[in-house]
Amino acid sequence: MNTDTEGRTAQVNIPQPLKGIRVVDLTIAGAGPSCTKLLCEAGAEVIWVEAPRGASTREVHKYDFYTAGKKNICINLKTPEGRRFIEKAIAEADVFVSNYRPKGLESLRLTYEDVKAIRPDIIYARLTGYGELGPDRNSPGYDPVAFWARGGMMRDIAEKGSLIVPPIAVGDISSGAILFGGICAALVRRMTTGEGSYVSTSLYANSIYFNHDALIELQYGEEYPKSRRSPRRALLNTYRCGDGKWIAISVAADWDRYFHPLMKVLGLSEYDPEGKYTCAEDTMYENAPAVVELLDRGFAAIDSEEAQRRLKSIDVPYSMVGGTADILTDPQAIANGYILEREATVPPAEGQRMITVPAGPLKFDTQVYGTTIHTKGPRLGENTAQILAEAGFSEEEIRDMLARGIARDAGAEEN
Repeated sequence: MNTDTEGRTAQVNIPQPLKGIRVVDLTIAGAGPSCTKLLCEAGAEVIWVEAPRGASTREVHKYDFYTAGKKNICINLKTPEGRRFIEKAIAEADVFVSNYRPKGLESLRLTYEDVKAIRPDIIYARLTGYGELGPDRNSPGYDPVAFWARGGMMRDIAEKGSLIVPPIAVGDISSGAILFGGICAALVRRMTTGEGSYVSTSLYANSIYFNHDALIELQYGEEYPKSRRSPRRALLNTYRCGDGKWIAISVAADWDRYFHPLMKVLGLSEYDPEGKYTCAEDTMYENAPAVVELLDRGFAAIDSEEAQRRLKSIDVPYSMVGGTADILTDPQAIANGYILEREATVPPAEGQRMITVPAGPLKFDTQVYGTTIHTKGPRLGENTAQILAEAGFSEEEIRDMLARGIARDAGAEEN
């Protein structure tokens, strides 16, 4: 792996199924940038268009994670020069991605109708907080409110009587991944029909989709939130071992295949002398609290190493309940290349330049997306002069735009 003098790029042989695809990236925050990040890692040329004041994405420690590999132009799209640039960029692009609110795109004249008039076969992709219709279409929607709070999961996946403090950006990055898939599908459609597409999703839509199990089950009488002492299924729950460590088991089907063997290996063979805890589908739910009490007793009597040995002996799906910090040393994550060391634009501590980041979760031709060609995100306006020149602006015009503050160029500002 070769790195340039600033540690900005590392040349590696990665799959590039989207090589030759050009993307105009008009995104901020996390959800939109996470979508274009995947497009970039798949080989697309992503031109990130940023306002002169700088995007909020730069203010978070995850900046490099969202933006590495993208080209950056810093320009005011509300000026005639900015309009000239964006029209030229769209005319030469395959995909336009934005998570601006509707009124923002309307003010910039970058609605679907506007963009389609410039490039009829464009793939126009939108990511919103709450959707494009309804009373909240223009409301600011971010991961904690539009995904976690509005979609029910902040309350209903917590222990009864409490709320979770959600890990920020789970909704962002999952929604970005859904939009990435939609864009790829639209590109295939264009290959076969020659037609462009309008592709959209929202944080709220994805929250509802990912919360489908609870949404459906509550209509069959389930109540949420639940407690681990009274779960839907006793074998789909967490248990504390004698050494204080927690273990999660996941048996959502084939109850009768696992129930009796589990009771046996946990030393609970005498659990049901009268056949009270039947394995029938129609009674496992009502028996769950009583079975949880039995399993609590069984797991508490052994340490976590012994619990794992016994569960493995009967092939029960399980995992120790770990913390995020455990991922940093997890041999399974390391063996599969799921985590990588990268130099950070903002180091976590003095003298510590490297941080561990997630690789892209997809594999293509056996290689993991995200063993990327870049380690750091672009500086503010890093590629402004280059992109403007490619768009047909003369050197004199570019110098004038920089002098008037219409555009910014990192290299020019450093000189």
